[in-house]
Amino acid sequence: MFFIEINQNFAEQTRFLAFFIGLIAIVWLFLVYYSNKKYGTKKTVIYFLPIIIATLIIESAGVASGRYYYPGYIIYLSVVGGGVPLIIILAWSANLFLFLNLGRHVISKIYQKRNKFQIILISALAGLFGVCLDLLEDPIAHYNNWWIWEGTLEGIKFFEVPILNFIGWFVLIFFMSIATLLIERSRYSENRKILLSLSSLSITGTTIFVVHGLIVKLFELAGLS
Repeated sequence: MFFIEINQNFAEQTRFLAFFIGLIAIVWLFLVYYSNKKYGTKKTVIYFLPIIIATLIIESAGVASGRYYYPGYIIYLSVVGGGVPLIIILAWSANLFLFLNLGRHVISKIYQKRNKFQIILISALAGLFGVCLDLLEDPIAHYNNWWIWEGTLEGIKFFEVPILNFIGWFVLIFFMSIATLLIERSRYSENRKILLSLSSLSITGTTIFVVHGLIVKLFELAGLS
């Protein structure tokens, strides 16, 4: 069930949350403006809207599972019972756009063939860029209570953040990048590409859940989670 909630206790239990929200909002607006100017409105929709929908579902499920939560934000959205700040969902779309294009820029310098292998290389590098950011961002966010991981979670941790979270970052950005690039390079019209990017979310989302779930099981079998 989808709902929107307005929090009356902004910045409760957090430090510097207004600065964090403001920074993400500025970055997101700039990237959307840049994408619209360079690629046009329809490609911008393909870059941003699918990841917004995907991360709304994934983040909401994560909060609903009790693994973590987001205190003190202003606007929350939910689709499966867990409230997720709107700014977090927008941040994910900014991450995908930024890292996908950084990966494309780097890989195109060393591997020029526009084939499926290049797409995998770009997507893998985009995922690695995402993990590098999260290795810095998540410990800072946890320290300032921008999002809080449950202390009862077991397994390997990096500054109190479960290592599986960083793997999840890679898996999400990697597969969303692959889907975005495949659709972008298809021969369909721009309108059909938009429809395809939205309709393919079920396949992409299922793949992300299955792959991440298998990784979690492997960690459990190895006694690392």
